[in-house]
Amino acid sequence: MSENTESLRPGKYFPAELPAPEAADILAELARFGCAAQGEIRLIDSSHSADDLRLNYIVDRRRVLRLCSAPDMSERRIAELNRLIGRYRDFGLRCPAFIPDAAGRYLHDRNGLCCYLSEYVDLPLLSELPEERQDEIWPEVPDSVARFAEAYRDMDLSDTPGMYSLFDLNPFDRPFGVDEKQQNFNRLIRFLREDGQDGTADRLEARHAEERRWLLAVHRSLPRCFFQGDENASNVLVEDGHMAGLIDFNLAGTEVVVNQLANLGGGFDEEAQTPEGAEVRLRHALDEYRALRTRLLRLYHATETERQAMARYTWIALAAGWPQLCFFLHALRGGGAMKEEILALLELLAALPEEELLATD
Repeated sequence: MSENTESLRPGKYFPAELPAPEAADILAELARFGCAAQGEIRLIDSSHSADDLRLNYIVDRRRVLRLCSAPDMSERRIAELNRLIGRYRDFGLRCPAFIPDAAGRYLHDRNGLCCYLSEYVDLPLLSELPEERQDEIWPEVPDSVARFAEAYRDMDLSDTPGMYSLFDLNPFDRPFGVDEKQQNFNRLIRFLREDGQDGTADRLEARHAEERRWLLAVHRSLPRCFFQGDENASNVLVEDGHMAGLIDFNLAGTEVVVNQLANLGGGFDEEAQTPEGAEVRLRHALDEYRALRTRLLRLYHATETERQAMARYTWIALAAGWPQLCFFLHALRGGGAMKEEILALLELLAALPEEELLATD
């Protein structure tokens, strides 16, 4: 076993008062799970903050030992995630499973951090490919979600809501008391009012409340599925030029199927930071959404109520999704022509006819 001290040093968020794991510590943790190692250990530190540590030690390109401060991880949670991973495998995708120790336990404690072990699938990630290849392969991802939902709707659901959930709060939303999109929308409205744009804020709030009222009335009756839930390019495995599998099930949860589908694409191009006209920008987003909706609803057979709900979930994603919020605030703070364009775009969103969101190709 070769040891590279620098390569195993955690990033800036790791607490100074804790001893940083070294190669010998990783080997000792592996032994507790009944595993040995022969090759090098590589650390990927994906920590978000001092309160959200995520150390991923890839060993022999076969296993990943994870040290994290995830309060939502438990024996029960990992067991249900393993059941979900088995379902994705039955579906034909390669997904790394969690590995228990000899006593059947998944979780160990190391200096107050949660420690668990999973398989490692030695394939490239979609995010590692050139952008043009990503664009070619990406449509397979939402298609797989629609097919998965068609096969497994309302089966063995988790009591943990998915990351896109409205009304039902997932573990990351509970400290705030509202779902993430409500938080995002509140931030947008607060900025508009502080900027003196009360008319735009009033019209957006009225439309947002209307969409949520409609969705809340049908929310409990809509079919759901237990999804991996974070289908982005950094979590998609690729082999022979096609989507091969998924990694990172930590955000997996139960989600209204059509809400999951509505959040898989479309939206405004946040990289387009030069004015092109509010109508042009909106039309481009709606055209992308319409094409995605048409394709996914050929794979997932939705009821008429679900189709209407998907359109309303899409309005909320367009107005309050995290990428959209970042785009809006960046442009509004920048001032000038882009600010005027985004204000006009928000007015168009507030008045957008429902039939524009219901349309398919």
